[in-house]
Amino acid sequence: MLKRFLCLAATAAILMSLTACNGDKSKENRGNVLDITGTFPGDIFAEFEFLGYSETATAKLFPELAPIAVEQFVTRAERGFFEGKNIHRVIPGFIFQGGSINFDGTDGAVEEREFFEVETSPHARNFYGALAMASDSRGRNYCQFYVVTNKEPVDIAFQIEEAHELLSDNVRPLNDPARKRIQSSLDVMNAIPENIRQLYLTRGGAPSLDGNNTVFGQFISGMDLIDAIGNVPVVAGNALDDERNVQSRPLDEIIIKSVTIIRIPLPAEEEEPEETSPPRRGAGTPPPTAPDLTEKINLTEPPPAPTPVEPTPEPTPADGENAEDGEPAVTPENDETNDEPSVEITDPVIQTGDGG
Repeated sequence: MLKRFLCLAATAAILMSLTACNGDKSKENRGNVLDITGTFPGDIFAEFEFLGYSETATAKLFPELAPIAVEQFVTRAERGFFEGKNIHRVIPGFIFQGGSINFDGTDGAVEEREFFEVETSPHARNFYGALAMASDSRGRNYCQFYVVTNKEPVDIAFQIEEAHELLSDNVRPLNDPARKRIQSSLDVMNAIPENIRQLYLTRGGAPSLDGNNTVFGQFISGMDLIDAIGNVPVVAGNALDDERNVQSRPLDEIIIKSVTIIRIPLPAEEEEPEETSPPRRGAGTPPPTAPDLTEKINLTEPPPAPTPVEPTPEPTPADGENAEDGEPAVTPENDETNDEPSVEITDPVIQTGDGG
C-alpha cells in the first residue's frame, strides 16, 4: 500500500488525475477531524523510515493549520536534520517522542535553538496517529515531535468524572504537582466539544493534549510501524518520567534513518497575453510567453482556472502552452506519589527545551 502511494507521489500525471473530484479543500478539510481522503495540489507529506524496520510510515502535513510548525519541520527534514536522531521516549498506549538534539529530550543547553510558538486549531486534534510538536515547560516548540499511539477508545466524560473524584478525595489527598497536572488535564477536556468527544470514542488518541501542543500532521499509512514503535520494551532513563515512576526509555535504540518530504505538484498556470500594437504588414506575430512555472501559488486557495488565449493572426505556438489543470508528555496518570490511584488522565507538559 505504501509503495503504491509513493509511486503516485512520484508520478505527477497520476497524482493530478486523483485531485479532480476530491471535493473542496476548505479549512475544515485540511486537518484530521474529517477523514483524510485523496490528495490535492500543494499537499505535503512526510515519509518516516527507521533503521531495522522494513516498513515506512507516511504523514500528511497541515500547512494551512500550522504553517510555522510545518515550515520548521520540512526545512529540517530536507536538510537531513532528523537522520540519525532517535526516539528517546516511548509511553506505550500514549505517545512516542523523538528528534532531540541531545538524544534524551534535554536540549536546554543547546544555544542554536530557534523557538516558535504553539499553533492550535479546532480542526487538528490528538487522535491516534497524530503528528505533533513537543513543547517545553514554557509552551515553546523547537525540533522535537511526538506521535500519538493510543488506538483504544477514549471516554472523555468518564475521565472528567474520575478527575473530579480524585480532586475531591480528602482521604487520599493528592500532592500539589499531581493536583496541578490533573486540574490542567481536566480544564482541557472540559473544553472539548461533544462532536470531538465522539470521535475520540471511535478513533482513540490523547485528548488531554489538545490545545497545548501543535498538531501539524496525521499518519495515513504505515500504522503497523507506528504500533510497533509505540509498544517497544522500555526501561527507566528519562529524568522527567523517572520522577513519576514511569519507564519510558526504549530498551533498544530506535534510530530515524530518514524523513523524506513529498510534495504534490501544483498545476501550471498560463499567463494572459500582453497587449501589443498590431503587427506591421508582412511581419509575423511574435510567439506568446511561456507560463512561469516557478511562481509560488497560495496554498490556501484552490488554483485558478487557466485564462484562455485569444487567437491572433498566424500564431506561433510556444512550449508550455498546454499545461495541465488540477488541483506529550507524560503517561496516563500513573503517578504513585502519596499512593494516589491510577488515573487515565494525561499531563500535557512534554519534556523538551529546558528538560521540563
